Amino acid sequence: MKQFRLLNLKLQTKTTLYFLIGLLGVTLSCLYITRYFFLVSLDNLENVESTRASEQAYNLINNMVEELEGRSYDWAYWDETHTLLLDGSVKEYRERNLLEGSLDSLSLDMMIFTTLRGEVIESVTHQQEDDNRFVNNVMSEPAIRHHVQAMNKVMDSFRESYSGLVALDEQLWSVSLTPVRNSDGSAASSGWLLWGQNLSLRFPGNFESILIAQSEIFHIGQPHQLSLIPEIDKSRHYMSRTVDLVGMSGTPVAHLKTTLERVHFLKGNVLFSYLFMAVAFVAIVITTITFLLFRRRVAVRFSDLEKDIDQLFSSYQLEGLNQPNKDELDRLVKLVQALASDSSTTKEMLQDTQQKFEALYESQTIAMVLVRGREIVDINKTALGLLGYERDELIHQPLDLLCEDSQQPECQIDAMYRMFQQGQTQFEAQMLTKEGENIDCQIEVRSIRYQGNVAMMLSIRDVRVHKQQVKLIEDLAERDHLSGLWNRKAIMEKARGLVQSQPNQFALIYISIPNLMQVSEVYGHQIFDQSLESIACLFGTELSLFPVGRISSHEFLVLIEHESDCQIAEQGAVQFKEALSRKRQIQTLMLDLKCQIALIEPEITHHSLDMLIHSSIHALEVTRNSAAPAELTRVGCSTLELAQAAAAIKRDLESAIESKEIHAHYQPIVDSKTAEIVGFEALARWQHPQFGFVSPAVFIPLAERDHQIIKLGESILEQACEFMTQVDKIRRSQGKTSLTIHVNLSAAHFYYPGLPDYLVHIIQRYNVLPGQLVIEVTESMLMGIEDEVIARMELIKSLGVLFALDDFGTGYSSFSTLCCFPLDIVKLDKSYIDQLEVNDRAKSLVRNIANMAQELGLTTVAEGVETASQARKLKNWNIEEIQGFYFYKPMPEGELIKLITGVNG
Repeated sequence: MKQFRLLNLKLQTKTTLYFLIGLLGVTLSCLYITRYFFLVSLDNLENVESTRASEQAYNLINNMVEELEGRSYDWAYWDETHTLLLDGSVKEYRERNLLEGSLDSLSLDMMIFTTLRGEVIESVTHQQEDDNRFVNNVMSEPAIRHHVQAMNKVMDSFRESYSGLVALDEQLWSVSLTPVRNSDGSAASSGWLLWGQNLSLRFPGNFESILIAQSEIFHIGQPHQLSLIPEIDKSRHYMSRTVDLVGMSGTPVAHLKTTLERVHFLKGNVLFSYLFMAVAFVAIVITTITFLLFRRRVAVRFSDLEKDIDQLFSSYQLEGLNQPNKDELDRLVKLVQALASDSSTTKEMLQDTQQKFEALYESQTIAMVLVRGREIVDINKTALGLLGYERDELIHQPLDLLCEDSQQPECQIDAMYRMFQQGQTQFEAQMLTKEGENIDCQIEVRSIRYQGNVAMMLSIRDVRVHKQQVKLIEDLAERDHLSGLWNRKAIMEKARGLVQSQPNQFALIYISIPNLMQVSEVYGHQIFDQSLESIACLFGTELSLFPVGRISSHEFLVLIEHESDCQIAEQGAVQFKEALSRKRQIQTLMLDLKCQIALIEPEITHHSLDMLIHSSIHALEVTRNSAAPAELTRVGCSTLELAQAAAAIKRDLESAIESKEIHAHYQPIVDSKTAEIVGFEALARWQHPQFGFVSPAVFIPLAERDHQIIKLGESILEQACEFMTQVDKIRRSQGKTSLTIHVNLSAAHFYYPGLPDYLVHIIQRYNVLPGQLVIEVTESMLMGIEDEVIARMELIKSLGVLFALDDFGTGYSSFSTLCCFPLDIVKLDKSYIDQLEVNDRAKSLVRNIANMAQELGLTTVAEGVETASQARKLKNWNIEEIQGFYFYKPMPEGELIKLITGVNG
């Protein structure tokens, strides 16, 4: 008897087990799929019921709020309440109307009477302890306080009631705020009546019988806990839904939780358990019967198959490959593989060899010609296509037919045979096509046996494309593939060679076309390529005598190798610029491709090429900002020195900011009436160790271009706040009030996302008082999306920072700026002050601006006051504050400390 092994089952046993496992798998899968969809349906039903119960409770709370607001009008539009808030006696009103049990009869927990400004006249609550604190908390609620303030800004007829939910002492209250008038509503409002119900105690109350689910209200502990409470929470027996109750401020103030018993789920689980047990029992019975019947029926057939396989292994003497423990199909596969392997090995080797030769001979890339005794005896299709012949036209023809007649003493065929006999197998030659065209080819020669004779197999490759690519690579090494001009590497090497070989004997022309950078981004690569081709064509017309190279996407360099040719090159450059000054048509577009040109004169061409190009760029930047830019900017010794200085300043800028080498000077701002100092303006100053005083007009634009302006602004802000800390200490010791400090911000710094956090940091670090720090902005900085700008200003003002509009009057929309933006101070530009003595219109304009600013509640500061006459006029025109050299120049911190301690003390 054979030993049974679980891992080596017979085929009949495997087949039976597979069938049974499949049957059980299908049955169980159907059960679980049915259960899944059944539970999904139950879940949807429960969600619908939970949503309905939650909405019922939520609507009930809203109805309670609306009902409270409606009932409050009975007391708010009552003559006695109206008289109380005008001039009535609180004591008499309480004795008549606020009796014990009045709140209970009105279903109230709180009643408060206030003036129009929100000041409490009388109050009645159920709070037994600390009643006054509770009433103050109610009136301090932001939404109530904001509504009272908002209604005081409108006409009396537009004052309206306001109701909603608020959280007080960790309890939810329904609150109604109603304006108090006489009984017929004809009199003006005399105050406010505030009713409140404690929903945490009263809900659901009498309404519990009509609610379809258990409902409860609970307090929100911390704001971050809002996201921690799930909307739907399910257990085995109950499910609850939690929704936010939104208060008068528009934010959640409590949670409403409704809880339902999961009746359908529990009944469904019981029902499905019975169903699962019944189906499982039936499936086991059917599976057992099927297993017994199937195994008995197929066993005989598989037993016969096993005997036949054993006989085959014995007949072909393959017992070594026989594995009796395997199933019948595995053993049969082994048998077939062994028989097929021996019979096919030899045939496969022969076919492999033949296929390799055919694949090589019929190659689509290699032309092959079989030659015997200089006679062509065979040729493949690739060679026929290359030479342009038909097969019949070349077979049995001499090989010399493919060689061009020449006057050379030895033709290429003879030379090939001679060198082949010397052992060479690779040749380069030209073969003649049927049309008479010479083709550059590379030929490889091999000797083979053909029909019992020695023959030569010529493998021919067409190398025309390869030679073209080699030439193209050589061109690309020095030429720009788009424009055909010299590329950056080639033109820079030529220019550096001139610097080394003939300094001060050549010149350069640097050309920049700034708008070319945007063409690719705006219109795409095709328009950019055509624009570049058009510019290259113009170079060929106007500067054809000189090497021109493209050194970047929009920059070009022209070499004038001989100083005597400078005048010709200059004329060509001017004509080139004039041609580009007109818009050029590229396809259907009219493009503005204006250029800037700098002539680098021979006197400085002994310097490095990088310095020469940098000097040209610097010169063009200076020219661009001038009132009347020249046709051609000349770069000489003076320009080179300025460029070197600018480069050094730019190099040292970052370290100067970090080391506070760029420090703040402070110009006092004085009261126009008393001439006493009321504040300072912080101004950045830089004393460079090499170049001395560097003007802010130089290093501030450099800081903006190098993205250092935010670091610079933060440094000046910190120095200013630190300075004010010292000033405040001195002023407190003198018994005087604090002064203000004005700091200018750039547009990039104003819109920097990290500015509010940085302001919070320095305000806390240096104990800056509210209203002490003033940020000066210009009108151009506010020319963004108005709502976003106002929102950012309000955010910063909430930190206790004031805003001043600097250089007022220089923009076309300055007056609208005063009305639209939350400004505190307006600073008159010095250009107005300078004209007070000579221009009557300037006098009228300054007076009117001062009057308008006063009406808008703005403080006016006059900048640049330099004479006593100017100061006297500004004082008479009610300009509150003055700043200028007439009073004080900008001074370093030490001098001002002495001034405040001594002279001004």
